[in-house]
Amino acid sequence: MARYTIRKNRIKKGCLDGFRYTEDMKLVFEEDSMYHGIFLRGIDGGESGSTWGRLYFDIHNTENVIYCTYVLAADHREHALAGIADLDVYFSDGSIETPEKIDMLKKLGAKRFVGCNDCLLYDIDGRYLYLAIEAMGEGELCISGLTVDNIGDNFMDTYPEIYRERNSFFHRYISIFSSIYNDYDRDIARLPELLDLDTCPEENLIIYGGWMGIDLRPGLLEVEVLRDLVKEAYSLNRMKGTKQAIERILEILLREKAMIIEHNQVRGWIKQEETDFPAHFKTKGLYDVTILVKRHLTEELRHQISFIIDQFKPVRTRINITQLDETPTTDSNTYLDVNTMLPRESDAMLDREDTLDGTLVLL
Repeated sequence: MARYTIRKNRIKKGCLDGFRYTEDMKLVFEEDSMYHGIFLRGIDGGESGSTWGRLYFDIHNTENVIYCTYVLAADHREHALAGIADLDVYFSDGSIETPEKIDMLKKLGAKRFVGCNDCLLYDIDGRYLYLAIEAMGEGELCISGLTVDNIGDNFMDTYPEIYRERNSFFHRYISIFSSIYNDYDRDIARLPELLDLDTCPEENLIIYGGWMGIDLRPGLLEVEVLRDLVKEAYSLNRMKGTKQAIERILEILLREKAMIIEHNQVRGWIKQEETDFPAHFKTKGLYDVTILVKRHLTEELRHQISFIIDQFKPVRTRINITQLDETPTTDSNTYLDVNTMLPRESDAMLDREDTLDGTLVLL
């Protein structure tokens, strides 16, 4: 049985109207577009009169979005009666609007499936198979895993010839079990991908992190940061409760190194020095640790750092995160170093989406 997977290469050669193709190989509905259609070049079955079995794909959509799938098979790319010199060129032409292409598919006798992501194609034959998906409405729709089988079942050849009539009731009935079998086969084939930390989906990373004793909540971290954290979960657990573990976690979350000050190590040294240290260092307790970050910290990033570090710090340790801005101001917790310059006040307006970073003045 031949199986055709429709991925980036095939989709790029086709035409997307009101859809975009994401890096994780998904077709996502764009609400701002007037029309929404996916048109693919013909899949070559290799010979005239090729038979086709099953079209299936994964889909997630809201109730307000309706989608229709069109399937057309032809032995030749040219269709003289419709005035089309090459069906591949016609359907991949972005200058032709989606309604016109849909009307053409109907005129050519394309089979239509409404709201169906698992379609039997037993009554369709032709060397070239053309696929199109039209969507209407407002909401969300995401399509992935487009696949075509040219036979569609695995069991018909095991029965006596009298039962092998194509597209008969018995053939369609047996195809139910064949579809289940093929779905299991596809899931088994994807196991290496699901277990690979470089390719598995985000929800799997959260599960794998939980296996290693790390609480990772959905939406807490960016996917790439999450992958790096889970990859190093074993080594981080071995360093749990140490300064090295916190340093490495900060490097993963911030993509740069941060400075960690343990107050139990600097208290004696502060008393001996005549330098006037900031009160921030003098008032902290024996178990306090200050993290100095040389970048802007949003509330979201600050929460991410605190949530992850709390799972690896020593039990009695209290973590304080201090931001060192490149342009510090005198009313923030800032340590002025050599060549530090206080910036001038700059103007901001509410309707320009300006960020209030401590140096802006509302007029």
